[in-house]
Amino acid sequence: MSTWGEVSLTERELAELDAWSGDRPERAVRVAIVRDAAAGLSVSRSAHRLGVSRPTVTAWRQRYAADGLAGLEHRPRSGRPVRIDEADVVAATLAGPPSPQRTWSARALADHLGISHTAVGRVWQRWRIRPDGPTAPECLPLEPPLACARPELLATWARADGAAFLVVADAVPGGQPRSRAATADERRMRYAALGAAMRGAHPGDMEQGAAPPGAAVRPAPPLPAGRLARWAGRRLHLVTWGGAAGPAGLPANTRTHVAPASMGWAATVSLLAQLELEHQPQAARVALDALSDTARERSRTPGGAPFWWLRPDLAAATGQRRAVPRAFDQPALGSFNEKLVIESVRVAGSLSRTEIAERTGLTPQAVSRITRNLLTSGILVADERRSTGTGKPRVPLRLRPEAGCAIGIHVDPELITHVLVDLCGTVRSRHTLTVTRSSGPRFCMEWMARTTQHTLAAAGPLGQNLLGVGVAAPGPLDAQEGVLLNPPLWAAWGEVPLRAELGRMLGRPVLLEKDATAAAIGEQWLGAGGNSADFVYLYLGAGAGSGAFLNGDVFRGASGNVGEFGELAAYALGQVTPEGGPLMVPECAPMSAVVARAAQAGLNTPPGRHAYGAVCSAAADGDTRAIDAIRGVARVVARGAVAMTDLYDTDLMIVGGPAVPPDVAELYLAEISTAVNRFPIARRVRPVRVTYSTLSANAAAVGAAAGVFHMAFAPRLRTHGGTAR
Repeated sequence: MSTWGEVSLTERELAELDAWSGDRPERAVRVAIVRDAAAGLSVSRSAHRLGVSRPTVTAWRQRYAADGLAGLEHRPRSGRPVRIDEADVVAATLAGPPSPQRTWSARALADHLGISHTAVGRVWQRWRIRPDGPTAPECLPLEPPLACARPELLATWARADGAAFLVVADAVPGGQPRSRAATADERRMRYAALGAAMRGAHPGDMEQGAAPPGAAVRPAPPLPAGRLARWAGRRLHLVTWGGAAGPAGLPANTRTHVAPASMGWAATVSLLAQLELEHQPQAARVALDALSDTARERSRTPGGAPFWWLRPDLAAATGQRRAVPRAFDQPALGSFNEKLVIESVRVAGSLSRTEIAERTGLTPQAVSRITRNLLTSGILVADERRSTGTGKPRVPLRLRPEAGCAIGIHVDPELITHVLVDLCGTVRSRHTLTVTRSSGPRFCMEWMARTTQHTLAAAGPLGQNLLGVGVAAPGPLDAQEGVLLNPPLWAAWGEVPLRAELGRMLGRPVLLEKDATAAAIGEQWLGAGGNSADFVYLYLGAGAGSGAFLNGDVFRGASGNVGEFGELAAYALGQVTPEGGPLMVPECAPMSAVVARAAQAGLNTPPGRHAYGAVCSAAADGDTRAIDAIRGVARVVARGAVAMTDLYDTDLMIVGGPAVPPDVAELYLAEISTAVNRFPIARRVRPVRVTYSTLSANAAAVGAAAGVFHMAFAPRLRTHGGTAR
């Protein structure tokens, strides 16, 4: 008989211990601890021999001494059991570990999440992902399963008793070029930020997937009519927790999935965010910023108000409260500094790291880190070293043209222009379509979509780095909805949802700008405005308009219709109705006004769209009738330019557009320069430089493409509530 303190073990008890242990490893360790005690081994020696801690040895000895074999059985732990949210494990896996690690190990991720490494391994196996290989899951283990190759979250809502979200499972058509995936740093940052925001907005415990028998169905808030037009013909998926129901108005083919108890609502939303960042980061960034902001607003709302979010292009018509700018966050500062470096290199053409630090005010260490990341991602490239005298030669850095490209489309009542522009501003391709004022929107948009697809295919590797599609169109327009509102010189176009329709045809987001605003962006990025933080762009074509850069950023106004030039010119000239409203000034349609004046002076011109070109050619050849016609129109336009100068108080005005070809540009510039330096109130303290647009006739199309670059790379501090103008 073996003894241990006051406990005696008979041969029968030893046999019972062996039988109880069986082939279960965790029981074998407990039996070995008891056997060591019976053999007289010390606690330290037993712990060392078995590879366990001293407290573990002591605990099992005491439990056996008190309760015998029953003391070795597993006992439930006190407190609430640890719940493993599988969606959170997968989202954290996709977000990746902190640098310098590149992938998670099961133990490292377990320590990060506060769960066991075996639990992490089980989740990875169940979701069929590997941290050292393809990490994106092929489907979500819902009931029924949901394949999620390229998901796009459309809406989500939650209350204390249920939650749901609406998603498109494959938002980007197969075979289409896609934008560069988000970096590891950005994925981690957004995982942490969105997770914190969603946890703060969590209105209840969304752990149960199916509703209990007999439970009442809880409908979602109503979805505004027509808000799903962009996804017409695509199958939508409704994922529910706690028996939540979908909103009224969903398509009949919407498929419903029930989330299991192992997946939380907030964590699953974070998981979808990681998948979006992988496949369509440009669109995902806008959506996730809006989602995080809505979640933060909800967390500050007292009581049990429900959580309700629509994707930004859906939310515009629902009256959601506009985000209020708040304090700058650290991730926004990091993004700002990176864009500041890109902007400095872009403006200068090439800069060494030392010169970047001098121009931006960043520390050399920060510049070194940022440029290293930009070189790794391929946005910057290093040129040959240049010697500056003694010391180590400096290595100039410049933008790599093939790192990105954008499509720019200018929609005009006479000519649609389509360009492909690389990151350095080179126009790689240009196509035009002659239209009339009776050309319908469907015909025009089909041509735009077809030309875009052909252009990207012909561009090869450059086309695969498409950052976006920008469209410049005459006003007025509804910038939030992306709708043209009855352009005055285009009878066939009423209220056209240009952004949504063209985006649906292309299968990618579209940026819509007023043509004069787009031209100003293009001039700032690629033309004469690159070194100026404040300037006005006077755009002259079939009509007249203006765009403005103020304090280093484009100024769009509240509705995107800033710079309506015709009304300012009418008031400046005193051409008003008896009620005080502005009259139509014919000269604010410069091309037709010049042709009419030349014809009145006896100049014969060909009919149609070639008439204006003929007048310009005649003026270049010295025909006084053509010269006087252009000067007369320019003199009227100049009075409107004076009003713009007084309004914005800028010292630079850039003039361009289809109505200002190079051979007659000086006629316009001379009249405008004379007026803006003679009549404004501040003329004695602020001379105005009037210069010719380097983009000229292509200004709006190239500017539409530059608008995509501006949105992606312009150094603007983003607050928690959105962007700072």
